Amino acid sequence: MNMTSSSSSSPRLFATKPQLYKAPLSSFSTPKRRRSPARRNRKSKDSTYSDGNLLTITTSSSSEYESLSLTLDVHRISSLATSRFKLFLDSGKDAVSDLQTLVSLDDNKRVVVTCRKSTMQFVGGVVLLGLVFGFAVRVLVRLGTAFKGGLQGRPKLVVRRDRSLGGKEVVVAVDNIRSSSSSIASSGQASRSNSVDRTLKLRAQNNLPKWWPASLPKQSLEVDKEDYQREANRIVRAIVDNRTSGRDITENDIIQLRRVCRIAGVQVSIEPTNTRDSFYRTTVDFVLNACSRAPWESSSVEICSEDAREFIAGLAENIGLAKIDAARMVSAAVAARTRSWFLQAWALEIQGKHSESVAELSKICLIHRIFPPEEYSAEMEMVARGLEKLMKLEERQSLMKTFVGMCCSEESQKSAAEALGLVHS
Repeated sequence: MNMTSSSSSSPRLFATKPQLYKAPLSSFSTPKRRRSPARRNRKSKDSTYSDGNLLTITTSSSSEYESLSLTLDVHRISSLATSRFKLFLDSGKDAVSDLQTLVSLDDNKRVVVTCRKSTMQFVGGVVLLGLVFGFAVRVLVRLGTAFKGGLQGRPKLVVRRDRSLGGKEVVVAVDNIRSSSSSIASSGQASRSNSVDRTLKLRAQNNLPKWWPASLPKQSLEVDKEDYQREANRIVRAIVDNRTSGRDITENDIIQLRRVCRIAGVQVSIEPTNTRDSFYRTTVDFVLNACSRAPWESSSVEICSEDAREFIAGLAENIGLAKIDAARMVSAAVAARTRSWFLQAWALEIQGKHSESVAELSKICLIHRIFPPEEYSAEMEMVARGLEKLMKLEERQSLMKTFVGMCCSEESQKSAAEALGLVHS
């Protein structure tokens, strides 16, 4: 028995790798998430700012400290400033050359103004820099002055306003403020001498003028003082009522009050104080008017059979006004009249009215003879300051020359020279 095999008749068997079954991914299943890398613990954080390599700012921060670093490139800054300055000079040259042809005439003989935009920018920049520079200089000057004034003691002026001179300020005292205690210790002797001089000046200001009567004559007549007191009170009530109703105080009221008080030696009280002061100022004006109407050769003027100085001093005593206050009111009124008469005299002199100008000057001579101002008084100094602003030196000298020619009183000449600002103390 023959056994034969052929490839066509018997199939071959191959061993295959078994495949695993994979279930399909359903819509409800969640994909796997990727784990983010672990965060690093940053211990420091740096940042850098650079402006064209001129300025570099570096900041670094950590959990322990923070730092700031500022770096300036001086070489680049200087080179940049040099280049900008050269550019500014070149712009200036271009602007100057452009401004030389700013205005021109065309063929039709028309004026043509041409200017480049760079020229206008240059001019505007120069003006702006000038304003900034001027403001800076002004601020520095003020700071320097304030600093210097703080180091050095500045004298402090004690100023009061005088209503009789129209509310003008009058310096009544000077106090020197020392910057430190060491300066006071070093200049102790000088400060003591200055305080003594200042005290003497204040005492001199508190003294009565020379023309004020030392004593007033007393009446020897025996009269009923009660009747005269009632009459004086009636006159005062009439004066107060007239002032309240807006009517002026008459010369008859002033004369009657002084006559009644002088005969019986009584006093009255005028309330309030401003009414009393106003009444006395009116009295001073009345007395000065009476003196100005008298002949200028007169040595004294009488009012109601009484010397003008005794009249004005006695009335101050009758109404209870302090002597020093009354004297100041008279001095202020004399100063105001002096200023007014000098200005009127010069106005008449300009108009060619020489005789009328001399008449105005004669009033000053007479008033200064009856009520002579104190030497180097504050009132005459204020008159001089006012006249210096209104009149030239030659004009004041011309008035003084005319005054000396018609007034023989040396005291009046000296006080007039002080009023005109022609005497330097």
